[in-house]
Amino acid sequence: MLQKFALAFKTKTIEFFADEEEEDDDAAVDLDAVPEEVITGQRVVVLKPDPPAQPNPDALVSSLFTGVSSFRAAYLQLQTAHSPFDLEAIRAADCAAVSHLHRLYELKRAFLTNPQSQNANPTLPLSAHLDAQVQENQSLLRTFETVVNRMQADIDRKDVESAELKQRLLESEAENDRLERWLELACSPPEEKVESLLTVGVFNSVLKDSCRVAHRFVRALFDLLKNSGWNLELVANSIYPDVCYAKSGHCRYAILSYICLAMFDSFGLDGYGCEGNGICSNSEDYEFRRRNSLRKFIEHSTLDPLELINGDPNSDFARFCDSKYKNIINSGLESSLLGNSDHFTSIIGNLRLSNPLYELFVNMASSMWMLHKLAWAYDPVVEIFQIGRGADFSMVYMESVCQKSFDKNSVCMNSRPKVGFTVVPGFRVGRTVIQCCVYLDRMKRIF
Repeated sequence: MLQKFALAFKTKTIEFFADEEEEDDDAAVDLDAVPEEVITGQRVVVLKPDPPAQPNPDALVSSLFTGVSSFRAAYLQLQTAHSPFDLEAIRAADCAAVSHLHRLYELKRAFLTNPQSQNANPTLPLSAHLDAQVQENQSLLRTFETVVNRMQADIDRKDVESAELKQRLLESEAENDRLERWLELACSPPEEKVESLLTVGVFNSVLKDSCRVAHRFVRALFDLLKNSGWNLELVANSIYPDVCYAKSGHCRYAILSYICLAMFDSFGLDGYGCEGNGICSNSEDYEFRRRNSLRKFIEHSTLDPLELINGDPNSDFARFCDSKYKNIINSGLESSLLGNSDHFTSIIGNLRLSNPLYELFVNMASSMWMLHKLAWAYDPVVEIFQIGRGADFSMVYMESVCQKSFDKNSVCMNSRPKVGFTVVPGFRVGRTVIQCCVYLDRMKRIF
């Protein structure tokens, strides 16, 4: 009867064997009216049943978030597997997504049952709180990995497209250059009109205009050095030593010569202060270069040089101005003046709007630029020359910048003055010679 009683209440029994004792028959209590067999010599302890398992809210929330994160990662992998299409990846991602949905359904079914039912004992094992967080983070990492892989695939695809577009751009630029040359030749004015413009008179007129602008720049530089306390005779002597000047004010011609020769440096090259050199041997390229130089000469003559250099600092003209200005600054004049390079640089400064010589220099550079473009439009190209110091004066190739002083100081008709230095170079336009301007050394004469 005791065993049936224990099984009816689903309890656990533990048997303890005790020492033999005498039991009082009168103290025995019959628990059942029906006579049962009494087991003697044993002691029975009855334990209460375990309370029903209660759901853990923290475990529920963690499991829920883990399931949602895992499903999101699986669904994202399913989407990614469609582009590019990967059948095996699609099947694996689909199975994973269905599995996570099934787990979420089990959570719902387990925890939405009647919580007051004493017999309710969920059979679904819940993950521990920390294990659920680890699984959730792993799902997030898989999600991020999928996103990164997709972005990397997009980057690779765009790199390939960029390389293709760059190649197409290079091909288009090459084709544009070819069409531009063909268009220049097709739209250029007739040969007779070009030849009528390319005369000695036109070149000489542009040359004189360049000389006038150079005189204005040198006059401003001369006054700036003088007001800064420089000894201008010492400056002139540092440029051309031991030259005997007819007047004390003639030392400005040495500075003018220094500026002009620096500006006309590399005039015989196509680059002229920029990249490029020489004359092309190919007749087609040579003809194109001639017409292109004439076109640039005409275009530049209609523009404001200050607006051009400020509007496009990377243009050929802007680079030419910068190169020539640095050539003037770094040509050795400042180092020859007692090594006072910093003082010279502080006076001349850099090529910028705040420089008092900025506008005058840009105008002078513009006139030199136009003269060079015009020179390269001639056939053959205009040649430049200058006379070395100590050469005999020749009226065919030279012109004195101080003709009046030269006439007054002439001792006799047979005197042959010597060249002190070249102020402005000369030019050969075809068979015509444009004289170079020289300063004659008053003390060096041969009778």
